[in-house]
Amino acid sequence: MTVPADQIKKILIIRFSSIGDIILSTPLIRAVRKHYPEAEIDFVVKQEFIDLVKTNPHLNHIYVFDKSKLNDLRRIKKEVRSKGYHWVIDIHKNFRSRILRKGIGAKVTSYHKMIWKRTLLVWWGWNFFKQIIPVYQKYFQAVEPMGIKYDGMGTEVVVPKDIQDIVKDKLIKGGYETQRPLITICPGASFANKRWLPDRFARLADKLRQSYQAQIAFAGGPQDHELCKQIIGQLPFGRAFNFAGKFDLLQSAALLGHSSLVITNDSGLMHLAQAQKVPVVAIFGSTTGELGYFPLPGKSVVVELPVSCRPCSHNGLDKCPKGHFKCMKDITEDQVIQACTKLIPIEVTAST
Repeated sequence: MTVPADQIKKILIIRFSSIGDIILSTPLIRAVRKHYPEAEIDFVVKQEFIDLVKTNPHLNHIYVFDKSKLNDLRRIKKEVRSKGYHWVIDIHKNFRSRILRKGIGAKVTSYHKMIWKRTLLVWWGWNFFKQIIPVYQKYFQAVEPMGIKYDGMGTEVVVPKDIQDIVKDKLIKGGYETQRPLITICPGASFANKRWLPDRFARLADKLRQSYQAQIAFAGGPQDHELCKQIIGQLPFGRAFNFAGKFDLLQSAALLGHSSLVITNDSGLMHLAQAQKVPVVAIFGSTTGELGYFPLPGKSVVVELPVSCRPCSHNGLDKCPKGHFKCMKDITEDQVIQACTKLIPIEVTAST
């Protein structure tokens, strides 16, 4: 350690990716700022995820890593070394973060990934997790030496008012009625075995529309546009908004913030919705709570089934390795509706 803990003035936090992991780092960022209100706190992130932290009020500077550029990590390391950081908090803990932090003369702390427990659970079904520790709480292992603790206030992604206004204007131009609730469905996920079935989402959307007298929107990245279009094509009612691929991350956050309820798979948009303090119903299939990515408690409900082969992967797979996909196929739209009513109690009047 180059300086006493109470004299730390320059702090670097490393988390390159991805959407969920970066959002789950925001409680730690906020807690470090509260503990060191006068310090310079900087962050390293991949270019495609800059939106998630560029408006964070607790950060001073953001290093943007462009992995498409051969020497970009070397460039950032040169800048980092010249800055004279006192403390590096590595909550990515991969080969790139180790390269970046090595030899810069700062105290380095990280967290326990529990890779061997995760591997035994996924590959052999042996569960050695004595307790489920969410990822955002694991990150705090990296700052425990300084006495920094989680404040219980959840995640945050700040959406500027001008972006909120742009999204609201697009909604209104598309026929959005401000007096009626908006329910947003996010049917995508990075891997196929983390996605609930499109026809179930279509039937769910119809029941939600009838039960809540709601307007329905679909959200996701460019890769989800055709999936959302396919689901909308199965709807028995007329209009639904398809914003998949039309909004960047901050605009998507604004859309989710306008929503009364968000239905999602295990995906980055689940965490983005929670960062907007919106009620979330999350459908989990191939992944389980032990892996650390369940939504934060409070305004959230997880829909899952006790299928013995879960979890079959850590990040996800392109298909069910058993071939039956029971973890998702056996979840019905009525089960998801029941989860919704726990967050927004109403009488479900939809016909089946």
